[in-house]
Amino acid sequence: MKIATRTALSYALLTAGILFIFAYVLYFVSEKNREDEFNDRLGYKITWRSEFLFDLKLSDSKIKELHERNKKLLNEADISVYDSNKKLIFTDIQPSSENEHYLDQLIRSQKEKITWQKKDRQYMAVKYPFHDKKFYIIGSAVDVTGNAHIADFKKDIIIIYVISIIIIFVIGFIFSYYTLKPLKDIIIQIKDISEHNLNKRLIVPKAKDEIYELTETFNSTFNRLEKSFNNHRQFVTTISHEFRTPLSTLIAELELAKELNVTLEDYKTSIENALQDANQASHLSTALLDFARASYDVSQITFVALRLDEILVDSKITLCQKNPNYNVGINYMDDLANEDESNYDLSGNPYLLQIAFLNLMENACKYSQDKSCNVEIEVRNSSLEIRFIDHGIGISEKDQLKIFDLFYRGANKNYDQGNGIGLSIVQRIIEIHHGTISLESQEGKGSIFKIQFPKN
Repeated sequence: MKIATRTALSYALLTAGILFIFAYVLYFVSEKNREDEFNDRLGYKITWRSEFLFDLKLSDSKIKELHERNKKLLNEADISVYDSNKKLIFTDIQPSSENEHYLDQLIRSQKEKITWQKKDRQYMAVKYPFHDKKFYIIGSAVDVTGNAHIADFKKDIIIIYVISIIIIFVIGFIFSYYTLKPLKDIIIQIKDISEHNLNKRLIVPKAKDEIYELTETFNSTFNRLEKSFNNHRQFVTTISHEFRTPLSTLIAELELAKELNVTLEDYKTSIENALQDANQASHLSTALLDFARASYDVSQITFVALRLDEILVDSKITLCQKNPNYNVGINYMDDLANEDESNYDLSGNPYLLQIAFLNLMENACKYSQDKSCNVEIEVRNSSLEIRFIDHGIGISEKDQLKIFDLFYRGANKNYDQGNGIGLSIVQRIIEIHHGTISLESQEGKGSIFKIQFPKN
């Protein structure tokens, strides 16, 4: 069952319940009013018959004759008269066996009259004093006209009730259909989106309602999916492209060694060349895996409380163990380290931050003749700033525009080996931590990579 039908049915059932209660109360009130009104008329008729009986002092047969004649024209009340001893002294019809019970109830009560109903006939027992004597009169009649009106009223209520439920269901279905139509449009648009057109987005409605929020949520999800899909496709393409060169070289070196090498020195040379190609492939695979980790969805990365200066020190130790001839210095540009260590606190991923800092330190040392990198850390008003400074070959203005592009290598490719992935990894890691990275460089004088993180 579709939502529009289910919503309309639920709405109709709920409304049917409310209307049923309303109709029942209306019918109950109408019936009670009819009963009260008829009891008033019944009391008047009983009084009139009693006065006619006691004041005119006609014979019982004459009274019954007049009563039967009036009953053909009017809805006359039948009465039974009892004296103070509950002895029946006059009756129009055969008295009910329950009369004595209600007489006792009337006598015990402080009321002047009591009423009850048996099937369609309504009864009333009244106290009637006459010449210092007490009489009890029980009158009864059938409210033919009132019952007929109530029956017609009941029939009308049922008809109106059924018609109302049908109308409410139809209106509810139409209302639900047009209310849910934007959802149907969204479903149709989503069906048109596949892996071949992930750049397509849902049309955002103008009204700032729940449909707008749902559309924005879907578009945001598609943005993440497209980014993840592109990263995956780029990663696969990159692996197939970048690994082809070192692996081809490695295979060619081994084939040449197999066919041409004769002496032990030839084999040693081939093994060294193959080992160099294998190390290059290993470094490339490590860089690509780091880039893949840095390209994860932010929601899948674990963030913990850490200190940036400690991550810098760990990065320095790792780099110096790997390259003992590199020199890295870390300097605090303020005195806050001694005042409050929490000034350097940050919420981040220590593994990714260490990869970023290690890349920047290694690049600074690699492209500097003195193989050194000076790192400055400083707390500013609303940010933590880290500067990686070297006095190396520098980067041209042309290369600075593309330095963070994946696999881009500028003029420095002739200075030392690399794969053009490191700075792309660094930029992505800094973005994950809501930071910014910028570059200041002059050819022949050196470079400064500046990172700014917002303070917690």
